[in-house]
Amino acid sequence: MYAENYKRFLELIDKLREFEGVLIVEGLRDEVALRNLGVRAEIIRLSRLPLTEIALIASSYKEVMILTDFDRKGEELARKLLRYLEGYPCRVDAETRRELKGLVKKDIKGVEDLYGLYLKVVSVSGPLPEGIR
Repeated sequence: MYAENYKRFLELIDKLREFEGVLIVEGLRDEVALRNLGVRAEIIRLSRLPLTEIALIASSYKEVMILTDFDRKGEELARKLLRYLEGYPCRVDAETRRELKGLVKKDIKGVEDLYGLYLKVVSVSGPLPEGIR
């Protein structure tokens, strides 16, 4: 990641920490990485249920953030989830994932690697905030 993107990356991590809806991730390692970053929001893992059931559960929240990996499979899952969530009253945030991907895709493959990248960025830019392991 380029140094000029560090600030925006850290802002997006803060956005994840402050998010109060439900995050949809692919697997357990993604959830662990987000918890290590201090994310307190509800998390649904795609590895546990069919996409249609996940969309139904997620639609009961006011806000849903899709945070699948940045590879081809993650792209496909994000597109399908967006389609399944159409028509539900929840607000769906796919933009945060898109922006994160644009910033980090050359450095990491997916959500499970965010915590490691975060530690590298913070080591260059300053101390860890409270609540981060």
